[in-house]
Amino acid sequence: MQEIEIVKPNLSDVEDIHRLIEFYAKRGDILMRSRENITERIREFFCARLDGKIIGIVSLRLFYPYLAEVRTLAIDEEFQGLKIGKKLVLACIEEAKILGVKSVFALTFKKEFFEKLGFKVIDKKKLPSKKIWEDCINCPLFPNCGEEAVLLEL
Repeated sequence: MQEIEIVKPNLSDVEDIHRLIEFYAKRGDILMRSRENITERIREFFCARLDGKIIGIVSLRLFYPYLAEVRTLAIDEEFQGLKIGKKLVLACIEEAKILGVKSVFALTFKKEFFEKLGFKVIDKKKLPSKKIWEDCINCPLFPNCGEEAVLLEL
């Protein structure tokens, strides 16, 4: 088995990214994203690639001022437990630092995962209203979502 690489995707990876999103969106773990949305935001993504196959994804969305969100974290079930999620989130954090981001947040059902990476639980009301009106409003769980907000100061 080759080493798992964390890479920026290209347009030929849209189907594999969509496959992972669709799987977890049907379970209610993440929001569904269309192929068009993935294509438009391809530069936000990082992928974990093994033997040419996408086995994990995450994206980093920028907000103003100096704030970013780690989102759409999904790992192929067959490859969970290999610290791929950690590697993907750390890639986002590193990119956020390079871009001059001051804080990174996530909405998650798995706050313990993020806490191990240094994130702290915060009140969702501290998140940008743009996040709520662009993403959360389209979620079937809105407004009674069980996700928790976590924040990492860089």
